[in-house]
Amino acid sequence: MTERTMRTVLGLLGIYHVITGALALFAPGTFFDQIGRYGVENLHYVGDVGAFTLAYGIALLLAVGRRSWWVPMLTLGAIWYALHAFNHVFDTDEARSSARGWVDTALLAGGAVALAYLARVAELIRPAQSR
Repeated sequence: MTERTMRTVLGLLGIYHVITGALALFAPGTFFDQIGRYGVENLHYVGDVGAFTLAYGIALLLAVGRRSWWVPMLTLGAIWYALHAFNHVFDTDEARSSARGWVDTALLAGGAVALAYLARVAELIRPAQSR
């Protein structure tokens, strides 16, 4: 992967997390109904998750121009997604359906693996000036 491609990937990941986080923070009822329907509705906690997700998205966007941030931000994301997937394992029956709960869990685990992979790739990318 090239440095330019990594910057693009970070930018896309940042945009995704900004949009998702903003939706959860500013429209928690919509987020709960359409995406995060687990357990009893608690719009305060949905907003909290939105704040965390929005902050991570902004940090990823800032990382686009700060090469030294790539590995730490992607590693943080991998850990977050892994822990999030682990938490979902215990609540799959609280989703709209058990199948949806397991699909969400698998997607989060896949996201953790993808972010860990990207963190490793980011470690291996040589800066353009050293080529």
